[in-house]
Amino acid sequence: MGETQILGRGGRVAGSVVSSLLAAVLLGWVIRDLTVGGPDGLWWHWAGEAAGYGLRPSAYTAGQDVLLLVVYAVVAVKVMRSAAAAALLAATGALTVVLRLPATVGLVQAADGGDLFGGPHPGALATTAGSVLGGLVLIVLAAAGRRPAGPQEAAAPPGRASAAWAGVLLLSGGAVVLAWQVYAAVNHGWERYATLFFGTGSPQRSVLLGATGWQTATLAGFALLAGVVCLKRGRGARGLGVLAAVQLGGVNALIVSAYLEGPVYEQFPLLDTDSQLALVTPPVLCVLAAVALVLLLPRPAPENAGPYGPGPAPWQAPAPGPYGNPGADSGR
Repeated sequence: MGETQILGRGGRVAGSVVSSLLAAVLLGWVIRDLTVGGPDGLWWHWAGEAAGYGLRPSAYTAGQDVLLLVVYAVVAVKVMRSAAAAALLAATGALTVVLRLPATVGLVQAADGGDLFGGPHPGALATTAGSVLGGLVLIVLAAAGRRPAGPQEAAAPPGRASAAWAGVLLLSGGAVVLAWQVYAAVNHGWERYATLFFGTGSPQRSVLLGATGWQTATLAGFALLAGVVCLKRGRGARGLGVLAAVQLGGVNALIVSAYLEGPVYEQFPLLDTDSQLALVTPPVLCVLAAVALVLLLPRPAPENAGPYGPGPAPWQAPAPGPYGNPGADSGR
């Protein structure tokens, strides 16, 4: 079954404008970091931040910011003509709020301690707080801007097989990410893991995002939620699944690039089993996300498709050869 309600034109225009503003602000930060660190240095920072490498305080964006920039740009365009526009806005808004809120709290605490002023920090606080507000606006637009869908406007969900396989892949990816988080908590101890998760008492690798543990947990939760929605073929299954696959695959692609730059994989035979599994996990998650993305991407409908496939029904098709153009004696 398709969507019973769709987003009205006013909600689509407003959602596109908000998404465009979020993308423009984030693009400004990326350009700022490019002018400071250069393309190579900035890419290494993005990949190293995703892989948990050293801190480069000269950069304010992270790999997740780049993925959010892509999401904002795509949603700003797709929301104007997609039947699943409401689901796209709601998912984008929720993801924005969850990722930006911890950084906003951290920057407010820095302001209370007198460490905020100077450099781009005031702009960073304005960016994170404004992004949280923008995410909330997207959620409100998705909820309040709906209207009943017409007979030709309902969004068709992905096929049963495609949705089921995509759901299984996203659930598997989210479960793997969550399992590694539990392993880290047990291995490091819950107290130390809480410090890594919430980022308390230590400088953050990302100014515009929360601690890396929070980012990873958000990624796992988003993939698990999208997997459940895809399995149920619920509202917005395609849009939510595509966003989750992009996030899951993009983050792990950055990690793989950091490992290749290391080069970490050259030491693979010398590592213990747990370390080998940790190195194998990112490329496997990239493959899972890529396959889920392919399964969920909409396919163009064939022209003049009927219940028997493209073209006319079998009894309407002309017969081959001379029988396709009967003469005067036909029917005798």
